[in-house]
Amino acid sequence: MTWTGLGVSPNSYPWLDGHWKFFKHRLETGRLAHALMVEGPAGSGKMVLATAMVARLLCSEEQDMACGECRSCQLLSGGAHPDFFDLEPEEDSEVIKIDQVRDMIARLDLTTSISSRKVAYIRPAESMHPAAANALLKSLEEPAGDAVLILVSHDPGRLPVTIRSRCQSISVSQPEATPVLEWLATNSNRQPAELKAALQAAGGSPLRAAQYLESPEKDAYVKVRESLAALLDRPASVSLVCIQLNDLEPVDLWRWISMCAGDLARSRMTGQPANWLQKNVALCDKTLLQLQKQADINRKLCVTQVRGDLLLQDWLIRWAEQAV
Repeated sequence: MTWTGLGVSPNSYPWLDGHWKFFKHRLETGRLAHALMVEGPAGSGKMVLATAMVARLLCSEEQDMACGECRSCQLLSGGAHPDFFDLEPEEDSEVIKIDQVRDMIARLDLTTSISSRKVAYIRPAESMHPAAANALLKSLEEPAGDAVLILVSHDPGRLPVTIRSRCQSISVSQPEATPVLEWLATNSNRQPAELKAALQAAGGSPLRAAQYLESPEKDAYVKVRESLAALLDRPASVSLVCIQLNDLEPVDLWRWISMCAGDLARSRMTGQPANWLQKNVALCDKTLLQLQKQADINRKLCVTQVRGDLLLQDWLIRWAEQAV
């Protein structure tokens, strides 16, 4: 693979600065763990952090970031570094198989060729088959030579405790809105209202928000909010709203619907009205939380054989019933 970690500095993302300083300090003082778990929600920048770590560990030069010029960096960029192992599900699979892990372990036992250490990059770690995870345990306990294993996880709770306990965790949490909005403003010429709408559409995810500023997803999220608000005003228009929303990407649609239900639930708990819902509807906290939970379930179901239009129609009916 062509390596994207070269030339990408975590310092460009303010909320990653502390994580990068921690990594550098551990590396420079010889106290870096042999297995690191970089975890966090999608779009938080954890992949930027992890790939920069991989590049720095393999670089031949002793400096803050991978130099991008040495032979090691050039081989990594071209996808031909003999001391680097990139482990992810194969093209025809959704899981990392035990044979992939065994092959990686065997290669980690070999003498380094170019760099001073070998580096394995496993992503997403939770996609490992249980047998593959068990096969990895010994390497986590007794790594070969100077090998460093970097696991990236979107959902570490799905990993066995035995794996998590053997890794040093670097948790990239969702940053506060204010610094993210400042970062978006620095990297965009959009108006503050547009930046805020993009960040809301992204559910607080900074990198996803930056992507939304250059795509129609931000407007689609506003469309979802407006449709749900209109449905509370006109409960009989379920069929119309269903048609309006059915052409949106299902996974995004259900994430936005879940966010809307959760937003209203929080607004009722805090006593601060949601700015997108004009009508004063007597909503029920319990119902809103149930609807949010069902939206999260539907987000997983929408990629299966279940008919998405029926999922959406059933959910919208329950939503509209709040105003009846």
